[in-house]
Amino acid sequence: MLLAVAVLTGCSEGSGMNTEEAKQSIVTFVAGSTSVVGDGWNVRDGPGLGKCDLGPGVGGVQYVYAEVRAASDDPKADVEAVEQHWKELGVTTERYQTGGKDPILGVRGRGGPVSSSDFRADPRGYTIDGSSQCVAGDFEKMSLDGQE
Repeated sequence: MLLAVAVLTGCSEGSGMNTEEAKQSIVTFVAGSTSVVGDGWNVRDGPGLGKCDLGPGVGGVQYVYAEVRAASDDPKADVEAVEQHWKELGVTTERYQTGGKDPILGVRGRGGPVSSSDFRADPRGYTIDGSSQCVAGDFEKMSLDGQE
């Protein structure tokens, strides 16, 4: 776990990271986040290639990845645990809650080792997903070459 934190912290600026490192960084980030709230997670999506902007008129690529599992009996505690973990990695967090009788609790994140992240503690099931930092790459060419 400490190795993952060190690796992710080193990638937080996105500078010098290649596409394979970006891909691995989001898988490592999500796996580390899921471990905070226990076992039983399964891959839902990814890692999949996406478009992003490195600057005005300069395109790049990023990877998105998501895992899911059954909800626990204490979603509030799980949101707090994930939020604390993300803060330790340098992610800026924001909690949210939907309306209604059975609100969905969650926390969103930006920065640090990721472009964005989200933990939804839905009573029907949990989801943790994220997008890697944006890195240099040609989305169209990589997609055509099957480099997802």
